[in-house]
Amino acid sequence: MKVIGYIRVSTDEQDLEKQKHLLLEYAQDRQLLINEFISVEVSSKEGTKERRIDELLSMLNKGDTLLV
Repeated sequence: MKVIGYIRVSTDEQDLEKQKHLLLEYAQDRQLLINEFISVEVSSKEGTKERRIDELLSMLNKGDTLLV
C-alpha cells in the first residue's frame, strides 16, 4: 500500500511548499510515509487533464491512501 499526496494551488496567495509541509506534518502525526507527491499549479476551472486527476487516479490501487 502506498500513500500519495496531492497538492494544487490556483491563486498567487496559495503556496505549494506550505501545503506540502502541512501534508508531511499530517502524515508524520499518523505514522504514514508519503511515497509520492503530485503538485499542480492550475485553476480549478481547468479540466481534469491539467489538474492531473486522471494521472492521480491511475496511480491509486485498492488499499492506497490519498492525502489532499
